[in-house]
Amino acid sequence: MDILSSLDYWFWTPVVLWALLFLWFYRVSYPLYLKKLVKAGKKWAYVPAVKPGHKLLDLFFTLIASLFSAAPAIWVLKNWTELDPLYGFAVSPLFLILGVILCGIAKKKAARLFQDAYFLEYRRVRYESEIKGKFQSESDVHNRTIWSFTKNLKKAESRGRLWKLVNAMAKTKKIPPDVYAETMYV
Repeated sequence: MDILSSLDYWFWTPVVLWALLFLWFYRVSYPLYLKKLVKAGKKWAYVPAVKPGHKLLDLFFTLIASLFSAAPAIWVLKNWTELDPLYGFAVSPLFLILGVILCGIAKKKAARLFQDAYFLEYRRVRYESEIKGKFQSESDVHNRTIWSFTKNLKKAESRGRLWKLVNAMAKTKKIPPDVYAETMYV
């Protein structure tokens, strides 16, 4: 078999595939998870444009990565044992389970990023209403926050800067001064 003799050269391909699969789940197919959160009642979740077929592509890419991840097992069986190297494909179901776990981790990480961005917007809206002296109820602040958060993210998405804005909002440590004073000296 010619392919078994070249296995030494593409032994590390699965590592690259798993990194690419994580990036796929984290940066491309996360809207499916956000859509599920919205259906579950999470009103802070902004769902970017959902492209059809992402669920099938998730499954396809996970299957490809798990099949290529059998390469180290095939290499071990070929070089160190007398068994048929094709028995190495028996580890593929374990890698499918790993793919499902990786999918969950990546999509939850993306959702956490959007949630952190939402709470920065919430703090900003709350601070603006308090600084103007208009004390609003929690539901009014929440609704105003959802409106402004959605407006800002739609605008960023139309310009192709959605991830840049969400990352900047989620990673910022800006806290309005009065909120900081409230939390530190209570």
